[in-house]
Amino acid sequence: MAKSKKMNFQINTWLPIIIFVLIAVIFGIATKGALFGATNLMNIFNQSVAIIIAGLGMLFVAAMGSTDISCGVIVALVGCFGLMASANVNDFLLIPIALAIGIGSGLLLGYINAKRKVSSFMASLALMMAYRAIANLVLSNTSFYLPDSLRFIDNFAFKIVSVIVMVAVIVYVFHYTRFGVFVRDIGENETAVRHVGVNVDMVKIAAFAISGLMAAIAGIYMVARLGGTNNTIGTGFEMKVMMALFIAGVPVQGGVGAKVYKLIFGAPTIIMLENGLVLCGTSGAVTQLVRGLVLLAAVAFTGFMAKRFANVGVEAARNQKIVESGEE
Repeated sequence: MAKSKKMNFQINTWLPIIIFVLIAVIFGIATKGALFGATNLMNIFNQSVAIIIAGLGMLFVAAMGSTDISCGVIVALVGCFGLMASANVNDFLLIPIALAIGIGSGLLLGYINAKRKVSSFMASLALMMAYRAIANLVLSNTSFYLPDSLRFIDNFAFKIVSVIVMVAVIVYVFHYTRFGVFVRDIGENETAVRHVGVNVDMVKIAAFAISGLMAAIAGIYMVARLGGTNNTIGTGFEMKVMMALFIAGVPVQGGVGAKVYKLIFGAPTIIMLENGLVLCGTSGAVTQLVRGLVLLAAVAFTGFMAKRFANVGVEAARNQKIVESGEE
């Protein structure tokens, strides 16, 4: 039993790396090496940056077994109101306006979920529709562009250093602080966490605030990369972030299986999958189909492994109890 338990744990640990390598090999061969061209690799990196950043925040929500599908529309609001402030007041107002939008949205969503007891999926869906309507109204007849003074945000060196710093900070908070432990424990057993005296509602609100904050930062990077904004920016972005988490083995139900390194592999994996399909000449419909099937397979496998791992643990505990009873 111990050997089976160890094998299951190792498979879950290595799953994101296995999927990443498998996708790279398959499309490396299918595209005759075009996938690994310098320009294409840079494109994969640029598209992965925003997903990694937003995913770092969404990881806190996913670890609790909750859902936040508002990150795409937060990107739209950042582009809308952040660039509006930059154009009319001061170039650098984009950053504080963006952060305020992200944190404010996260706090509101966390409050609705934790205090009003509304499903996180339904609450974030409602906010997503409302925010998108606002962005569409503002951007329907106008466009905003990134000031030249902020173009350094899209610089490769700046992006790589800033992403490393953000990953390091989130790794520490998520894995080495009491808050991070509480977030994962809520995903395992919320009732038990409440019984030990943890203020679960405040933990949830803080987790959603972090998710909103990181989505806003991702929005800054997306706006910088595009050089401006329009009323379609951020559309479908939340799906890519969720896929980056779940395709790499982050459990849908949350808990201790949520790890930062899984996101780091998951983000380029989903971008590489889409990029490889495009290079192979597949249509948009086929790309959507393959992406959905891959996500379904990854989630199903993760759920299967989690259930099997739990069953092995229960069986091992039962055997241990029998052994102890025999010794007595």
